[in-house]
Amino acid sequence: MDKVDYLVKGIPNQLLNMFRGFCTMAGKTESEGVIDLMIDYIEKNSAGDKSNFKKVVDEYQSSKKKK
Repeated sequence: MDKVDYLVKGIPNQLLNMFRGFCTMAGKTESEGVIDLMIDYIEKNSAGDKSNFKKVVDEYQSSKKKK
């Protein structure tokens, strides 16, 4: 699976601290939390055939389990 680094600038400290807390409580890294948010957003905002999206998500989740 091809991967890329993603930088987000200008996040308010309070929001980032809350997000980090939720990630910690869920036992996830910040990266895993952000990826999960992206997956949720795409699922909620996509219409039609999601077979390719599901394939990508399944591949990501299986690679995450191998670690």
